[in-house]
Amino acid sequence: MEIRLPDLALKRIFSFLDVFSLLQVSQVNKDWNRVAESNYLWRAHSLQRWDCNNVTDQHLGAHTWKQFFLHQRRKELRLSLAQPDNFVCKITENTAFEAGLAYLSGNSFTMDEQEKSIICSVSPKKELCAWDVQEVGDAAGDIYTFTLPELRNISKVTAFQCAIVLLRCSPDKKWVFACGTYSRTFPQVFLAEDLLRPSEGSAPLSTFLPHKLCTTACWNPKKKNRITLMSHNRRGRKTEIITFDLTTERTGGQTVVQAYEISSFQLPPRLEHPTWIGASDGYLIVFPSGPDLLLFSITGFLLQQFQDHQTAISNFWVDPLYVLTTSADSVHLYMWEEGGCPPYLRSCCHLDSTWRDHISHRFISCVKCDNASIVLKATNISESSILVMYSLNM
Repeated sequence: MEIRLPDLALKRIFSFLDVFSLLQVSQVNKDWNRVAESNYLWRAHSLQRWDCNNVTDQHLGAHTWKQFFLHQRRKELRLSLAQPDNFVCKITENTAFEAGLAYLSGNSFTMDEQEKSIICSVSPKKELCAWDVQEVGDAAGDIYTFTLPELRNISKVTAFQCAIVLLRCSPDKKWVFACGTYSRTFPQVFLAEDLLRPSEGSAPLSTFLPHKLCTTACWNPKKKNRITLMSHNRRGRKTEIITFDLTTERTGGQTVVQAYEISSFQLPPRLEHPTWIGASDGYLIVFPSGPDLLLFSITGFLLQQFQDHQTAISNFWVDPLYVLTTSADSVHLYMWEEGGCPPYLRSCCHLDSTWRDHISHRFISCVKCDNASIVLKATNISESSILVMYSLNM
């Protein structure tokens, strides 16, 4: 005799399935299909993959959360499956920028097929210059300029008796990492809400991370209280990678910030000291070394090594979906795989430097992408810059 489980029990069981398994069980029978299609399950998968808390049923309108999830995944995969011929490349004229690049548009959570990619930077005149990547019609580009409003000073906290060279805010905006210039200075992590509202006569809640000579750091996009540091001892030629988890605890009626070192390892001496580092999935770190891109576990196991460049990687960018690398000869796109299973990182699109003639005597100082475009900023010694913008031809 067939035993029919209640919908609530099925929903609970299905909540432990990954996306592929959930699609499979929806094909078993009508009852399982009805439960597997529920907004509850697909919203949970959407929140697990993206920071889309602001998306509501009202935003989706007539669409379901399953349709939303599959649509967003199609947009992500569209870039990762693209070939060089699928891109339109456009280049701006010489422009001066004081800052890096940022997407105003971001990876927007809409059900639209055609999306705008708006990239911006700040000029020496303190103006925000924005480019519509898809609509740039000539070499000069369409530039929209907005005057920045005055910035109001909310608070001031003296973290070090020296200049701050590294400042990183955690993905959930709860923690702020700061590192000073002096080699004897320990990095600190502050509770962000204490920096916004510092108490009179008392220091903001913070903790020291007991590792000096920090050269770079990154927060983990999936495990938002986890930070990984890279320290380099030039005399001993040792590079160490250390990962901490941050917590707040109540002790004696007071809140205390605690940092727990959960792993550390030294890079082999044969590897060049990395300039950048990125993280994903809680237990993976990625960084370039020479022309190679290396993926390690936080405990020091080399999981993957990519050799997609002929010359040293000159710039590097990581977000929860993609990894971008640039060199003198090319740009390469990688995509994180779902579920933290091998292969953890997938090599995707390779773009040769057809733009090299336009940026002679310049170096790539910044690179970013969204679901529909890749943008490079090339700068020379006089700080004159151009933008190389690849838009995906839909």
